[in-house]
Amino acid sequence: MTESRDNENSLISRVSNFARKCLFDILSAGTIPNHIAFIMDGNRRYAKKHNLEEGAGHKLGFTALMSMLRYCYELDVKYVTIYAFSIDNFKRRPEEVQPLMELIREKIEGLTNEESIVNQYGIRVHFVGDLNLLDESVRLAAERATAATSQNSRAVLSICMAYTSTNEIMNAVK
Repeated sequence: MTESRDNENSLISRVSNFARKCLFDILSAGTIPNHIAFIMDGNRRYAKKHNLEEGAGHKLGFTALMSMLRYCYELDVKYVTIYAFSIDNFKRRPEEVQPLMELIREKIEGLTNEESIVNQYGIRVHFVGDLNLLDESVRLAAERATAATSQNSRAVLSICMAYTSTNEIMNAVK
């Protein structure tokens, strides 16, 4: 029974990979954008709608984002921006913000693993926003990820945290 299930999963995996390759071949025939941005929004609503525990939506959102990043880099998109955590998110309850900070730190640290998507595709990671507003552990993880990927040159991943466009404009004017 287990061998049958393994064969079925293997077949499904091969068909899925073939379909993805065909899709990429079709997409590659046209113009691939140079820059794509993602706004990480709706994770709490998704979790609530599907009766998931608090925080589960953010973890699922990260998993979905990693899939999208892989597709972007397989299609040779050069610049990807992620709007990950707005300054306005700090207005949430501390018991909601703190687990998010821990998840963000964990995921940033994961970017520097040898087998990470960043190293697989030669991506330089760059953080945008007022990082001084973040927990020190998150800020330090961001600094380490930036330094660890500074020599990567195939693509750039910009991660906006503690960021709003209004705040950026106000800081630029100063």
